[in-house]
Amino acid sequence: MGQVIAGSFGGVILADMGAEVIKIEPPSGDTARNATIAPLDGESSIHLFMNRGKKSVVLNLKDERGLDLFYSLVAQSDVVIDNFRPGVMSRLGIDHESLKNHNDRIITVSVTGFGEYGPARDKAAFDLVVQAYSGHVDITGPEDGDPARVGIPIADIAGGIYSCISVLSALVGRELHGVGRHADVAMLDTLVSMLSYDAVDYLNTGRKLTRRGTAHAHIVPWQAFQVSDGYIVVAAREEKFWRNLCRAVGRPDLEDDPRTRDNAARLANRDFVVTTLEAIFAGRTKAEWLMVLDAHDIPNAPVNDIEEVFGDEQVLARGMVQAYEHPTIGRVRYPPSPIKFSEWENPRSPAPMLGEHTMAVLSERLGLDEEELRHLEDEGVVGLWPHPGTGDLTRFGP
Repeated sequence: MGQVIAGSFGGVILADMGAEVIKIEPPSGDTARNATIAPLDGESSIHLFMNRGKKSVVLNLKDERGLDLFYSLVAQSDVVIDNFRPGVMSRLGIDHESLKNHNDRIITVSVTGFGEYGPARDKAAFDLVVQAYSGHVDITGPEDGDPARVGIPIADIAGGIYSCISVLSALVGRELHGVGRHADVAMLDTLVSMLSYDAVDYLNTGRKLTRRGTAHAHIVPWQAFQVSDGYIVVAAREEKFWRNLCRAVGRPDLEDDPRTRDNAARLANRDFVVTTLEAIFAGRTKAEWLMVLDAHDIPNAPVNDIEEVFGDEQVLARGMVQAYEHPTIGRVRYPPSPIKFSEWENPRSPAPMLGEHTMAVLSERLGLDEEELRHLEDEGVVGLWPHPGTGDLTRFGP
């Protein structure tokens, strides 16, 4: 039942690992199909990424016959994932307690902005809203600049990842204890949890985290530096890396300088350390510095733009660009699952057309024949792709 990103990303992770994922869509389709969002030949890049490997079944759950078909699918399923606002699943009669009447081992996962209880329960939420509410926007951006959103929809993505973790945990728990469970995953909770050690520091000392751009609150140097043709990052977290860095940049004297000889000293003299390194790094190119820093075993990287990322030898060697064939727009390239199992290759299945699998799933799973399904389509209960007799791919499109 997932929509757009937060409700869909967990499902695509599971599909990448071989699960059969059936995407239940209303006749109008998941709003992720809106081709005005990152459009690609009439399709949305969000849909093309978030729904690959899934089967699309169109059911009108506001019709009792559509609801009965859904219940019949639930009876054969392990998990139901949704990201509706709190209360919607209950109003539709498809919340966990209702679904247990059809499958007492069912696992349900609901991803919402603020969770199923609390004073902000019913507050409208999108990724940016949750990023701001959770404090992430306040701590992101340059020290002397405005707050900034994280560059990716991290609240949506974190909600999806934790929904997948919830599914996997509940499946193991069901094997151990024989019962399914409901998981309440709030995007707010995921980002608050991800404040991690900075939250521990604040909660126990009262020290507030502030914006520092790419710099680190507790380690110097740990940030981006401008070079003659762009930027690199250097992360000298441990003293051995600092000593290596001093030698690499031709300043071995800084190893024993009282202003820089350990991290505590460098924190106290951050401006001196940073300005010294800025002047040195400005004199060479990215390629030159990366070669020098790697030769001295110093953690470093170029600040790549997206074109450089997907042209990078390591990214390509890891198979992080794959492709599938879409039924209407042809070859679609995408970054696949980052999980590499031994003796297993991730499937390369396309994102489905709206209702592409309605007939196959309802006939194979529930025993409905084509005549019954055509009648239900005419009654507005199900959506089939393409519409019979016309080849029209847009009847149930966005």
